[in-house]
Amino acid sequence: MDWISILGWTGFLAVALIAVVFFVVSLVEREPRAAAVTAGVSIPLLGLFGLILALDGPFRTWIILGGLGLFLIGFFSLILRKTPNSPIQVPGPQVKIDERDALFHRFHRIAPGTPEFTAYYKKNPEKLAFDDKVREMPMMAEPGSRTYDPLSSPMQVACFEFTAGIGADLEWSPEPMTGTPIKATAVQFTRRIKGFARYLGAASVGCTALNPAYVYSHIGRSPGTWGAPISLDHPNAIALSVEMCHDMLCHAPDAAATTETAFKYAEVGKVAMILAKYINLLGYEARAHIDANYRVMCVPIAADAGLGELGRLGLLITPDHGPRIRLAVVTTDLPLVYDNPTPFGVQDFCTFCKKCADICPSGSVDKGDKALHAGAMKWQTKMDTCYRYWRIAGSDCALCVKVCPYAHPKNPVHDAVRWMIQRNHSIRRLALWGDDLAYGRRPNREYPLPDWHDTAL
Repeated sequence: MDWISILGWTGFLAVALIAVVFFVVSLVEREPRAAAVTAGVSIPLLGLFGLILALDGPFRTWIILGGLGLFLIGFFSLILRKTPNSPIQVPGPQVKIDERDALFHRFHRIAPGTPEFTAYYKKNPEKLAFDDKVREMPMMAEPGSRTYDPLSSPMQVACFEFTAGIGADLEWSPEPMTGTPIKATAVQFTRRIKGFARYLGAASVGCTALNPAYVYSHIGRSPGTWGAPISLDHPNAIALSVEMCHDMLCHAPDAAATTETAFKYAEVGKVAMILAKYINLLGYEARAHIDANYRVMCVPIAADAGLGELGRLGLLITPDHGPRIRLAVVTTDLPLVYDNPTPFGVQDFCTFCKKCADICPSGSVDKGDKALHAGAMKWQTKMDTCYRYWRIAGSDCALCVKVCPYAHPKNPVHDAVRWMIQRNHSIRRLALWGDDLAYGRRPNREYPLPDWHDTAL
């Protein structure tokens, strides 16, 4: 066999191997469309290339060399070109947000007939008519909502109530086991904190200076005196994430996805609370901020700590799991080494992707350009209409998370794509085209529910 044939067949086998890997991964992920697209594209191309390799003619050498050359030039020109990724722009000024302006406060803390209810709607009369119509709808996981099931819906309630119960009182004081605070360097403390957090189940953990603008100004939904000013002068913050199961989120907007949401809020809350208690035992102040008991805004703190970037859908997008994560924060005066924000292309990718906005059943995800909100240039989700759809569906929807190209499960194929799209705009455009081709612009496949969650059983 001549060297041209060896070169050609080597390229053929390499491309065939990549196609087989994509095909098998798609089947394992229960994505028949992606498997069919892989087969439909690769088989004709490989067949044509194999035919050229098998035939003998005067132009065979030039066709083989030209084809391989064009492929390698195109591939490496994309891969080798690394352009800077812009972080989210914060022209300021940033001001504190009142937790009473957070949506969940209106439906999970104040009740009609209470002084708090009257005071809030006297200040915000434009919200009353909309909110009253939402209150007429069934609560999530209650009879009458679209995905309600008497056996499965209580699962999410159990998880949420567990988290709310164990996290009702988080105002702990330092209790140094040695009688005095432990002395160590910021490096030593940070190494212990990160290692312990990962051992407890955190998928990612980062440390940052606490931006005072990300501390709520007044108590709203969280425990404490309604409307009381929040005093939190901790200088540092530890951001934590846990991964949400891809197979469970495939069921969005079914309530099975909300079961996963509720459970992972409990999981990340557990990590945050144990970590805060550990810091207390070292002799330092620490407070966990978990679902239903926040004093801070987790997403911007997590972005500052290098866990990910704020995306169009209004959630943090991480390099490894996309938006398939739940967050918690621990604030503290423990000395820590800070992590840096890590822009990896999300601000660019989200400008043209828009899959989350296209599939949003309530039209709540921002389809336009960024605008200035609370001192930052970002997209702004309409939380009112988003939550109204939750009440209709009986779940927290999560379709935007499900379809995000960053949300694919971790495996060598998707990890390779994640690495490549960090490099430049051209690869991101190409990756989105491939994602649309393989999975659809508006993926609407229904996946069979786990038997322990199947409403038909």
